[in-house]
Amino acid sequence: MFSLLYVDDEEGLLDLGRIYLEREGDFSVITHDSVQNGLAHLASHPVDLIISDYQMPDTDGLAFLKIVREKYPDTPFILFTGRGREEVVIEAINNGADFYLQKGGDPKAQFAELKHKIRTAIERRSAVNALRESQQRLSDIIDFLPDATFAIDTGGHIIAWNKAIEEMTGVLASEVLGKGDQEYALPFYGIRRPGLCELILKSPREIDEYKYSLISQEGVVLIAETSETRPRGKISTVIVKASLLYDKNGNIAGAIESIRDITESKKAESELLAAYEKNKGLMDSANDAIFIADIETGMLIDANNKAQQMIGRTRAEIQKMHMVEIHPERDKETYSRYFDEHASEGSGVQEEVIVDRTGREISVIVSATRLEFGGRPCLMGIFHDVSDMKNAQDALRFANKKLNMLAEVTRHDIRNKLTVLGGYLELMRDPPPAMQYSMYLSKLKQTLLTISENIEFTQVYENLGITPPVWQNVHDLFFSTCAQLDIKKIRVQSDLNGLEIYADPLLERVFFDMVENTLLYGAGVSVIRLSSRETPEGIVISIEDNGIGIPPQDKERIFTKGFGKNTGFGLFLAQEILSITAINLKETGEYHQGARFEFFVPRGKYRYSPHAQTDRCHIFAKDQASPHSFREKIYSGLQNKKT
Repeated sequence: MFSLLYVDDEEGLLDLGRIYLEREGDFSVITHDSVQNGLAHLASHPVDLIISDYQMPDTDGLAFLKIVREKYPDTPFILFTGRGREEVVIEAINNGADFYLQKGGDPKAQFAELKHKIRTAIERRSAVNALRESQQRLSDIIDFLPDATFAIDTGGHIIAWNKAIEEMTGVLASEVLGKGDQEYALPFYGIRRPGLCELILKSPREIDEYKYSLISQEGVVLIAETSETRPRGKISTVIVKASLLYDKNGNIAGAIESIRDITESKKAESELLAAYEKNKGLMDSANDAIFIADIETGMLIDANNKAQQMIGRTRAEIQKMHMVEIHPERDKETYSRYFDEHASEGSGVQEEVIVDRTGREISVIVSATRLEFGGRPCLMGIFHDVSDMKNAQDALRFANKKLNMLAEVTRHDIRNKLTVLGGYLELMRDPPPAMQYSMYLSKLKQTLLTISENIEFTQVYENLGITPPVWQNVHDLFFSTCAQLDIKKIRVQSDLNGLEIYADPLLERVFFDMVENTLLYGAGVSVIRLSSRETPEGIVISIEDNGIGIPPQDKERIFTKGFGKNTGFGLFLAQEILSITAINLKETGEYHQGARFEFFVPRGKYRYSPHAQTDRCHIFAKDQASPHSFREKIYSGLQNKKT
């Protein structure tokens, strides 16, 4: 029930309005005969919406509206008056009135229209508030990124300026937000000049005109280094990274730039190079990993302590490796070429990916220098771990994607459903025949259910990626999920022995949607099987059944938002959950032979528990036994969770 405040100097209209608005139980109406009394009520009793007359003896409705917008900006306001002058309407809308409704005519029709506008105004404000909260979350993410970060729109105006950049430059966000004309460059260069966030849209020739040492360009992402910055008057060397921001339609909405001060790191790197010839042992005191490779053979001949810790290998093991072996298998040819280029040029800076002995990938920035080691030409690489920086950028990109999706649901999907609601409510204004009335009522209920499902989806999607990923036992989690559904006579099999994957805590929701899909669409299913197979790149986990399967034309569409007979969110959400830790999901079953969903988990994102069982595990739901109690006896050690 929504609470309404109705202010009018006509007591009869107040009574009539309260009766009409309250008789269906949707609203609770408080009435007052003056603006002063209405404001006094608002001071201690917030309401969901305000209805006000225009012409009143003490303070008119427009003055009331202005006070409300100043003190209670998020409260919907409807001007309900007998005065219909155009200038009154325009002024009301300009001052933030949600609707203007003129009194007169059939009371039943008039108050039906008022009810419709009340519901529309409340729903609209709720959607706006939800979007504002999502935008605030994105702003908070940017604000607490560890690297100095700012963002601009397509017009070059600053739209974000986080705490780290305030500390680096001494310039507060309040002093620069909204400013354009390359205002962001002044704290760093003392002049207005394009930053990497603007150069990201320019050609390589234009980029070369500025004093950046370009490290890499990956599509729409640039990484560069410069020693020309002077934040707070101090010359600094920084690594700058810029990427594009997109709106919900995929159009470029601006760019974001992060800045990391590596002055001390570069200084230490230079000092280390000078000291290396005098004392090789100083390498082990460096905070960055250092590898030295023979230029002629490409074999690693030395590595400091940090390098050994980073890849999880001893110095003796490293000295038996070729330099490409510290990189992912898929990229060995690329990094071999980089090695040759740096060796011939004598130095170079490059963003790379290396792997530890478990296959876990680590993002690094490598500064390569040619030197003589033991009388032979070698290439020394100083590897600076930038995984945190990369993860922060990925988190920001994902947050932007979430924001666009939430905006699409709240602005587009829910608004469309509100239009449907309004249409059927209008049709029911005059009592229709009984058959049509029943149909209209059914449509209204279904539309409300769809809105509720949309809102539930936004709540789940909003929490996606908030909690860090964790290691989860696939077998145990899948069976505990099955125990929450009535799978009746379906037999569930698994040959996974202690397999764990690194995934978002909402992984259980993925399994729930998979099994629920089988129950909804898998006519004749008697077996669900969980299995896996390893490949050179990772492991494939399969969930398959022996039902009807999925038609070829729907195999890709089932992962799109809104597809399907139920909510249309299940498989779309499952794909989003898995993508957080780079797990891919696709359907590979054969139509008429069963559905098969395959999860591709890359190396470093799965492992085997040391306590793995060696037996294949089956559960059977007997016809005469309660399937839930039967599972609970078998899996009494597992804790069932709500999805």
